[in-house]
Amino acid sequence: MNLLTDALPEEVEIGGKFYPIDTDFTTGIKFDLLASDEEIPENEKVDLAINLYFPDPPEDTCEALTAIRWFYSGGEEPRNGKKKGGFGSEKRIYDFNYDAAYIYAAFRADYGIDLTRKRLHWWVFRALFSALREDNMICKIMSYRAADLSKLKGEELKFYRKKQKEFAIPAPKSERDKLSAIDEALLNGGDVSKVLETYNSM
Repeated sequence: MNLLTDALPEEVEIGGKFYPIDTDFTTGIKFDLLASDEEIPENEKVDLAINLYFPDPPEDTCEALTAIRWFYSGGEEPRNGKKKGGFGSEKRIYDFNYDAAYIYAAFRADYGIDLTRKRLHWWVFRALFSALREDNMICKIMSYRAADLSKLKGEELKFYRKKQKEFAIPAPKSERDKLSAIDEALLNGGDVSKVLETYNSM
């Protein structure tokens, strides 16, 4: 698929039939947030995602989810088997909730686009997002989060460690609960290994 020469998709083929799909960038953002929400059971995410994208949901949920993944990725296959977003994603270096203001400001600064007023096809939004100038705050923040601290030393390590702490994406509730249980066990002489075993089995 060539963004410059091919028409942007407005529908996807599922079981030999074409289904209109919601192409607005806000739907892609909602899917991203849904996929990363650890408080929603995986089986519920599938139904929610299908209803989010399809005004007339296909009966084949497996094929529908495959089509959603393809559309969400901009028609690209994940590199090295890694997904930047969606179910089972790798480490996230941006969050559409937590970083919303930074992303809005970057689009306004670079492209003059007011994301609260402009309707963009998801694939166009992805392309513009990936090409934001490095001096935008959101790009700096993503570089801080992406930094591999194990490869840094001295003042550089100290700098990036500080920045990662400053701009850390809030942990999901399950992780906060786990850390809280560990703290409680440490303070009250409990067995931390049992706490870890309990949460790791969940």
